[in-house]
Amino acid sequence: MVDFGQQLFFSRSWDLVKKKVAMMVEQKNWSSCWVPDHLRGLPPFAIDDFLSPWTMLGAFAELAPDMALGVAVTDGIRLHPAITAQNAVSLDHQTNGKFILGIGAGEKMNLTAYGFSTKRAVSRLREAIEVMKLLWTQQGPVDFSGKFFKLRQAVLVPKPVQQPSVPIWVAGNGPVTRRITAEFGDGWFPFPGLPRIYKEGLADIHQHMKRLGRNPTELTTGFWGRVYMHDDPVQISQYLNRFRGELALNPWLIQQMGYWKEDFADIYKDLNIDPNRLSLLTYDADDVAKLDIGKLLPLVSDIPESDLQRVILAGSIQEITRKIQAFVDAGVEHFCFEIINGMSRRNSPFTYFDVSRILAEDIYPQLTN
Repeated sequence: MVDFGQQLFFSRSWDLVKKKVAMMVEQKNWSSCWVPDHLRGLPPFAIDDFLSPWTMLGAFAELAPDMALGVAVTDGIRLHPAITAQNAVSLDHQTNGKFILGIGAGEKMNLTAYGFSTKRAVSRLREAIEVMKLLWTQQGPVDFSGKFFKLRQAVLVPKPVQQPSVPIWVAGNGPVTRRITAEFGDGWFPFPGLPRIYKEGLADIHQHMKRLGRNPTELTTGFWGRVYMHDDPVQISQYLNRFRGELALNPWLIQQMGYWKEDFADIYKDLNIDPNRLSLLTYDADDVAKLDIGKLLPLVSDIPESDLQRVILAGSIQEITRKIQAFVDAGVEHFCFEIINGMSRRNSPFTYFDVSRILAEDIYPQLTN
């Protein structure tokens, strides 16, 4: 079974957000709607228009009562896990048991500018999930003494509608976050790039789950990714060339694509970047602004557009359908798409609204027949 969901990434105006939700309700086959928990923009797309997911999703529960709602994703740093757990329970009740909590280690853009540390973020994530699960499932007061959080006779009622707890989907594809997913996760929510990477990561999680005595069928397999759809090769080429800048800041993916060379590591290090530690936890829009990206772009300039298309959902309707099918074959059950196409009529016939309809009403039936 395959489900389609959509993330409404930027919230420049509440009226526009409501319009998008209403459109999803009218279109067939959208099963979930997601919003991010951001304060600042995602490098290199540093747009900073974000409303609070917790208040927006409460309103969505009235606007889209039959749709599952989720946050994609929050972290275990900016809010105490007891507060996140209460927010999640509240939305679980407002949606009558259709809320999903997506959570990851965090991103530097949402942390350092506001005085939060990125140190030991993954360990903090694990402990935050453990605390939330205890508060949701334990009857009576909760005591907990961890490295980051301490509870003494803590109470959280009412309990979730969904039993035994609100489903937690863990974002991330690193080996440690995969182990956290295996231990605590109800779902896995990576941004994998290639179907092969997804399949290998899922196999690793299933292996850890079996070792822990968990049934792998208990895990919902999710996927988050951007979509840019067009039938004009020039438009696709322009989008792929913009993506090269993002790829240059993702040396791990360059390696997975098979284009890594031995001298690349020295080029990164000359820019004071450790290519083995470069992630959204270690850089943000301010870091990108200071970076001489021109020294990194040559590393990806020779990668053919056909190979760039392999790692992002960009292309014609037929090409995107094939790519989504490849991820279904790799084990994905629930897709969450962020549609990049603009809303202006000049993007016709592939405006944001057109692509939303094509995904839900044209592509989705091909995957489920």
